[in-house]
Amino acid sequence: MDSSTPCLSNLRRHTISIILAYLQQQTPSEQTTANTPIQPHNRDALSLLITTKRFAYAILPLFRVPRHVCQHYQHKLEDGSCITIVEKYRFVVLPIQDPVTLLDRLNTKRLRQRILWTAKNTANNKPDTEGVTQNASSSACYHYGRSTDEMAFEEWSMMQIHHDVKQNNETEWKTWPAHLELLRFLDDQYGNMIESSSNLKQRTNQSKRTVQLPSCLLPNMSKVNATNTSSGNAFRPGIVLLASYPRSGNTLLRTLLERTTSIVTGSDTRPDRTLSKSLAMQYDLVGEGLVGKATDAGMNKQKKQSSSARLKSHFQTAYDPPLSIVKTHFPERKGWKPVNSSRVLLLIRNPYDSIDSYWNLCCTNTHTTSLDESVYKTYANKFESLARHEIQIWVDFHYYWLDVCEKEGVPLLVVRYEDLVLDPESEMQRVIAFLMEDGDDKSLLDSFWRWRIRHALGKSDNPESQSTTGNTSNLGSYQPRSSSGGILSIGKTLRKDRYSKSTLTHMHDVAATVEANRNKNTSKFANIPSINKTKKNQSYETILQQFGYDICKQNFPENFKHPPPVVAFAGKQNKTPGRVTINKSPEIRSIDDEFGRKMTHWRRGETDNDANPFPTVARRR
Repeated sequence: MDSSTPCLSNLRRHTISIILAYLQQQTPSEQTTANTPIQPHNRDALSLLITTKRFAYAILPLFRVPRHVCQHYQHKLEDGSCITIVEKYRFVVLPIQDPVTLLDRLNTKRLRQRILWTAKNTANNKPDTEGVTQNASSSACYHYGRSTDEMAFEEWSMMQIHHDVKQNNETEWKTWPAHLELLRFLDDQYGNMIESSSNLKQRTNQSKRTVQLPSCLLPNMSKVNATNTSSGNAFRPGIVLLASYPRSGNTLLRTLLERTTSIVTGSDTRPDRTLSKSLAMQYDLVGEGLVGKATDAGMNKQKKQSSSARLKSHFQTAYDPPLSIVKTHFPERKGWKPVNSSRVLLLIRNPYDSIDSYWNLCCTNTHTTSLDESVYKTYANKFESLARHEIQIWVDFHYYWLDVCEKEGVPLLVVRYEDLVLDPESEMQRVIAFLMEDGDDKSLLDSFWRWRIRHALGKSDNPESQSTTGNTSNLGSYQPRSSSGGILSIGKTLRKDRYSKSTLTHMHDVAATVEANRNKNTSKFANIPSINKTKKNQSYETILQQFGYDICKQNFPENFKHPPPVVAFAGKQNKTPGRVTINKSPEIRSIDDEFGRKMTHWRRGETDNDANPFPTVARRR
């Protein structure tokens, strides 16, 4: 066991689960009949896991059986007496792959796509049956002798260094299209985003494969500006929450962030759910289920813990790569792990489109499939009931984040999905500036980050060229349900008359009622000043009006031809940095909410357990 432990410790959790599931099986000598149940006291599997603290803390809890489903076994001893054994662990193959393995596969796939892309774009050369030409060989697309994570780190570091010395007319580093660039997890040993050239050499020398970085790839370091990694270029430490009501565009923003920073983003959603596996396996968001390691808030709390508690916490996150951005839908629904954060990105989308998209998500259990018009007619009452109910959830969700960030003094940046669609470059500049300095002053960004944003959007390298405020449907991880892009993608459900006039009136009445209750100090967060109170006339706006979504008074969606400004948010200043913890307090949905997770049971009941799914619309190509 001692000699095998080092080898086993290098295996991923999914691989280890296959070994444990094999050990769980009975040997022929143990099996008396064909129907003999598997014994719960698996000595081989348990002895394998308890040999190291890494396995005991990080692996064994994955196979713990809940009390309400555990089984009891009668075990006969040698003296003929019987004892009852309660099943505590059940070793099965994990239903999901490890994120590190998924990232390796994704990067390997992108290396292959580079070869095909290079062959296609090489002048006077056509791909052969293998999709590769002599001029478009693999050696021109990546360097041999390195793992994908080493190549991802090298490419990012050299890209930044060569960008800084570009004015010296040195050889330019090969830059690939954003969708072909390699991704990596946040590096917690040498800082998170930009690293100095000395760290680059040190990281290369300390590589697991001890592969030296070719000297021809390194620029003349004497010409590199010594301040190229000073403040303003590196992201602030800690986890940033990307909070949004479901179907508000968080996948689009996550993809743009990954293409800009080349760093994987996480999510607090359980990774074994169908939609999470779809994002991870099909749409390249390999960070599903990852919430990162202990944050600065968690580290401060660990100082008061015993050494054994800190050791246990360390090994529990041994298989969790570090992250900087984690998506969440809390408090609309709880994630599977609590997360501490000191900054929040709040992504907002108009309720008419987001609720309709949520209806499609619940009915199809996919991110991309659209329902046929016949479904809206057949289940008109169900859809109307959902819309009237969800507007309350939509309002409460956004007020929760506005209030809790103001109360705790947590920096908050509000990003409208509509602005992200109409002017993605400007909005991404605000987001990146916020990630670095807790503000949204785009003038603080240097030329490197401005170039990275334009590169992620597939625009010209010339910053003076005018950008088109158009179609962003090709920028996300998947093709959205509506690929029209631009202003036509905003308020599309209103143009299709999805909602009756009475339902739209009800939506506005709910927003007005909530605002009136808050102003009368009868709301849940009555002790917190409202951010939409004006000092001049002490008047108040509903949350729909604050973000430009009021149909009657603001003529939504036509008003977004010239987007109205977003209400500025400023939390109170605390002496110590504020923090917010998610997935611990209750959800804003009630337990018996029929339009929450119970929508899954309704869909299965209407479709014979998904055997006869609802009619859908064929996707346009």
